[in-house]
Amino acid sequence: MNHKKQQYIMPTPGGAYYLVQDGSDNWRKNVLKCLFSAKKSLPLNHETLSKIFETGNKENLQYKIEKCKQLKLIQVIDEEVSAPAGQLEESLNQFIAKFSQIGHVLLSDSQGFCITNHGFPHEMSEEISVLSADIAIMHKRRAVNINKKLSLNSQAWSIVDASGNSCLGFWPININNEVFVLTIEGVPFFNQAAMVSLVWTLYLRYGNK
Repeated sequence: MNHKKQQYIMPTPGGAYYLVQDGSDNWRKNVLKCLFSAKKSLPLNHETLSKIFETGNKENLQYKIEKCKQLKLIQVIDEEVSAPAGQLEESLNQFIAKFSQIGHVLLSDSQGFCITNHGFPHEMSEEISVLSADIAIMHKRRAVNINKKLSLNSQAWSIVDASGNSCLGFWPININNEVFVLTIEGVPFFNQAAMVSLVWTLYLRYGNK
């Protein structure tokens, strides 16, 4: 007798980015928060789906699932995945360099404290962290209104060259009331498993408070 193999549900890289790109809230983000609150990917079954989508109504549940699938916020996987383990910096160092084509990446908090740095000289990491904190404050105060009035769909800030190419990019990462900044030199790579790992690591540490 063949038994159907257990599958699991977890956010996509796009879903991870969608959750933290700004401080807004909606039911789709609540679904992602539930998934990131768990230390392992959740089993795909009716009980899990009803809980994370907060509905027992079959039609409403199906609508919400299809909506998240259309937006590519969630994915179904065949193997259980665990959140990155270890201390915060140790966990981040497992994947942080993958965000940059040249491996220069720094994560800082809104106070200007460097959480982890890969590739930047030590003396520059402090300068970048302080600059990131200033950007985080400015972003929190001004970005929402500017984006709304100009119909922009981006939360990132950048130092660009004469052709408009990003030399140093700053991506705010909103975890509840805390704003982190991911600084990347060169071409950024977000559409990968490292994006899920980053948000998962930060959310388990700061999002459940």
